[in-house]
This record gives sequence, structure tokens and C-alpha cells, in this order.
Amino acid sequence: MSKQLTFKEDQVGLQEEIVERSREIHTDRYSMAINEALSMYDNSDLEIHPEFQRIFRWGIRQQSRLIESVFLGIPIPPIFVAARKDGVWDVVDGVQRLSTLFRFMGALRRDDGVLDAPDPLTAGDYLKSLEGVVWGEAVTPCEAEGFTVLSEAQRRFFKRARLDFQIVEHTSDEQAKFDLFQRLNSGAHLSEQEARNCLAVMLDPIFYRWLQSLASTPAFEQTVSITERQEEEAYGVELALRYLSVVTAHRSDLSGLSDVGEFLTSRMRHFIESDDFDQDFEYARFMDIFSWLNEALGESSFKRYDVAKSKHSGRFTVSAFEAVTTGLGLNYEQWKQLEDGVRPRLLRQRAQNVWKDETFRSRAGAGKSAELRIPHMFEVGQRVFSLGE
Repeated sequence: MSKQLTFKEDQVGLQEEIVERSREIHTDRYSMAINEALSMYDNSDLEIHPEFQRIFRWGIRQQSRLIESVFLGIPIPPIFVAARKDGVWDVVDGVQRLSTLFRFMGALRRDDGVLDAPDPLTAGDYLKSLEGVVWGEAVTPCEAEGFTVLSEAQRRFFKRARLDFQIVEHTSDEQAKFDLFQRLNSGAHLSEQEARNCLAVMLDPIFYRWLQSLASTPAFEQTVSITERQEEEAYGVELALRYLSVVTAHRSDLSGLSDVGEFLTSRMRHFIESDDFDQDFEYARFMDIFSWLNEALGESSFKRYDVAKSKHSGRFTVSAFEAVTTGLGLNYEQWKQLEDGVRPRLLRQRAQNVWKDETFRSRAGAGKSAELRIPHMFEVGQRVFSLGE
């Protein structure tokens, strides 16, 4: 009897959660012709962020298969959009589908406003004659021999093909857009930071470009010396965000840290939504810190220091990055007061002291989870880089 009662209570609990959560997400469906979607895009009513296009860029083979599906009438998965309060639709899932269609028609714009010139298609699985096909000579200036321009009737057919849109209304919970994006793109092989970048673009493109500007400064790139693959996965942006997130946090915020990814996402949302986040100050502090590091240590800034050999070697280590940058950030005003001739020598000395620190050595090794490591890196940096009175 008790088991049956528990089962019924669980059912009631589940139903209550379904009803409650369903109130938080409001959706609608809409079908329109490709040409109608293009008109919305041209009028800035449909937002396909250029940043998304770079992350999700398809090759010409994938693009050609989508065009083939349109001509054959093969259903295309629905495009998911999030309606903003200003009425604009943000594309959440379907960036490359729409980008491919608009690029083929010669209407897709890059982030500099210039049209993204399409390439001739390749042969399809069923329509072999798609090889070398272009929308029109005016749209696709192609010097290669043998390309084929669509007829007027074929262009009309293409423009009238319909797309299904699933709309998350602006009245939905603010987190719904990001949750939807993560679920829909879970198989897209995105790094956590790439997904976080997409959230930043959806919430505030200006903040995202500001964060990118930090990560692309020469001094920062020189000191972190990340690999090409890490750069492709937006690891530089993640490091810039990690520095900002830790240096602006209170020590108590880090004590209960359970998941670094959630922490970074939460801090990023705070930076975007808070009126207290001083971008000008943070930009100046970031530039100073990485300029100082680049001058004093260059690409050795975050590499292991070998006490016996008295030199830095090996690869970039995130533990050193957290301790050194946080330490400089927390003691920024002290370091800013130093004479330019004194600072590099003292900075090299303190960076070496980080590697000699007992707490750092015990918490920074391989296999130490970031959740347990970061609070200690905060403490080590604050202590080692303090210049006292």
C-alpha cells in the first residue's frame, strides 16, 4: 500500500513540475517561404549572428546537400528562433541552414556588411547536375568554365519552398533561450566556451565583441601562447573570461564552487546584466596586467618554473594563469604604483614564488579538479603578489 501511495505522490509531483515549467516556456510555430525569410533577414527582423556563422560554418558539400533537399522537396528540420522583446527573431538552431540558403542566393552578409560570395555547388546524391550550379551570374561571378546558372523558373521554385519555424516567445524565462540552444546543439561538437560565446552573442553582441577584443590583444596572445586547435575552440576567450570571473569574485563566491562551466556562465551573465560592471576599468586593468607580464616573462608567464634549473619551461598551465593573473588583479593598484624599471624584475620574482608556494604545489597538480583548485589559486595569488605596506 505504501509503495502504491509513493508512486501516486511521485506522479502528482511530476505533473506539478510539468505544469509549472511549461508556464516558463512559450512557443509558437510558423511556416514561411524562403523568400519571406530572406525578406525578414534583409529588414533585420531575423538575426543570424556572424559569430555563429564562423562557429558553425559548413563546407560546400554540406551546403550542396541542403540545396538539393530544397529542390527535391525533402523536409528540412525546423528552424528554432528566440523572439526578443524588440520583435527580432534570434536564430538559436538552424544558423547554417539559413546561412546556406541565403549565401546560395547571394544575400548573406558578413560581419563587415559585405556580401558573402557563394561557391558553385557540387553534385548531389540524387541531382548530379547540381555540379557547378550557381544562382545567377550577377550573384556569383564565377570564372570557371562549365558552371550552370539556374533558370528563372528554378529560382522561383526555390524561393517559394517553405521553411518551418519554431518560435520561443520573448515572454519565456530568460534562461530558456540558452537551455534550448544547448539541447539543440548538443551534437554539434561545441566546446563549452563556444556554447557560452553563443549565449553571449544572443544576450549582448557588444559585450561578446568586447570580450573578444581582450582575448585578441597581442600581449595576452603572447603570454598564453595557446595552440591553433585551442584557438579554434575559443579557449583564449575562455581564459579572458576566467580571469575576469575570478578577479571580480569574492572569496566566499569561490568556496562553494561546484562546476566551473556553470560558474563562468553565471559570471558572464552577471557582467552583461549588471550596471555595476565597469568595462572601462576592467579593460585598462586587463591591458596593464598582460602588458606587464609580456614585458617581464613573455611566453614563459604561465609555464612551470624549475627551481633547480632556475628557468621556466614546458607548456602553458592554467593553475599558474589563475594564480598569477588573479594575484596581479587583486593587488593591481600596488603594482600600478611601481616604477617601470622595478616592476619587471619584481614580477619575475613573484611569478617564481608562485611555483615555490606549498599550497600552490599541492593544489595545482594534474588530476586536481578546477572546483577544488580555483579557490586556492585565488588565495595564493592574493598573498604572493601582495606588496604589503
